[in-house]
Amino acid sequence: MNIQFVEQWLQNLKDYWYNKDIENAVSLFNKTTFYQETPFMKPYTTIEEIREEWQHIKNENIQNIEFYILAINNNIVIVNWILKQNDEDYDGIYEIRFDDELNCVYFKSWEMTK
Repeated sequence: MNIQFVEQWLQNLKDYWYNKDIENAVSLFNKTTFYQETPFMKPYTTIEEIREEWQHIKNENIQNIEFYILAINNNIVIVNWILKQNDEDYDGIYEIRFDDELNCVYFKSWEMTK
């Protein structure tokens, strides 16, 4: 894994999110067996649960999404994310793990309202 791969993966996520392209966004998580948007919720372990979670973006006024790669260690990536939607500001951290075929297999997010 290299930084170019991670930057492209994050750019795809950002583009799909902005365009409310749920199917392509969810396709990034086809091999994901642990998906948690906040440590205070139960993690999703199936693609059906992940797809259901992504449905909420249909009704969001997404104003800005930014990603900053903080660290890459083997197949684990730590990313700072910043989101402005519905005139509210959020930021947080992603921990994303990829398998040897570069499929996302683990996705955990910590989030805060600014």
